[in-house]
Amino acid sequence: MKQGTGGRAARVFVALGKSLCYLALFLGTQVLVMLPVAVAAGVQAALENWEAADQLYNLLYENTMVFSALSGLITIGVILLFYRIRRKRLEEALWLRRVEGPGLWAGAALAPALYLVVTTALMLLPEAWLDSYAEASAGLSGGGVVGAVAVVLVAPVVEEFVFRGLIMTRMARAMPGWLAAALSAAIFGVCHGHPVWFAYAFVLGLVFGLMDLRLGSIWPSIWAHMVFNAIGQIFDLLPEDDTVAMGAYIVLLAVAVLIPLLARKGVKALFRPEPKALPAQEGGQPAGSEGGDWDPWDE
Repeated sequence: MKQGTGGRAARVFVALGKSLCYLALFLGTQVLVMLPVAVAAGVQAALENWEAADQLYNLLYENTMVFSALSGLITIGVILLFYRIRRKRLEEALWLRRVEGPGLWAGAALAPALYLVVTTALMLLPEAWLDSYAEASAGLSGGGVVGAVAVVLVAPVVEEFVFRGLIMTRMARAMPGWLAAALSAAIFGVCHGHPVWFAYAFVLGLVFGLMDLRLGSIWPSIWAHMVFNAIGQIFDLLPEDDTVAMGAYIVLLAVAVLIPLLARKGVKALFRPEPKALPAQEGGQPAGSEGGDWDPWDE
């Protein structure tokens, strides 16, 4: 029996509600990690102890990525613990399914090309936008080794867990996959704050989401996200010299062309005519089926 409009609408609202819960976990953990230092700085400011307040605010600003790494690890731990307690298979609950063959590395192979497209688009923006973007990004290069680990390892895992593994897949149970990928990408972009970040985070999120829907797992986007962020970290370490920058972009262009050619079997897997189905519910009913006995909180 086909579901009526009311049933479809209810599933959409449930999917959106669950997505908001996962988003609240992601953002709430970041706030809670930084809250003690922020409160202490506020107390010092209220006591007119401006030097101590400035030191605490600088601590937050200069160690943004350290706090991000800590909040990301806590979020990952909470998610894993939640599904372990509920005795759910992480492969299905988080879409951490095994990807057979070269498709696993398709996203990583395309990451250099994605980075090249993003950086080229950034260079075409008005100077005022670039200045604003540079100012907003200034605090993201600190943290040393911990900061690099946060950007290259922790952030890709926690963001793919939340935005693709949880939010997108739950939305895809109640709406077309492409729309779920677009909505989750939009949320992903909004969480980055700055308009420039929103633009390229949305594009990346959409590409990652469609790739995961095609291959039936978030592993490809995790690897793609890691490689993309790693390239950004390498470029951040380069000296501010036009000759060095030009050489780096030439190398990036070569890599962006060569790697997808070498990994062409995996890239072709993204264009197969039939994507893998969404995970089945207990009892064998597909998650995206039209039956009316689906329990939206069963995940």
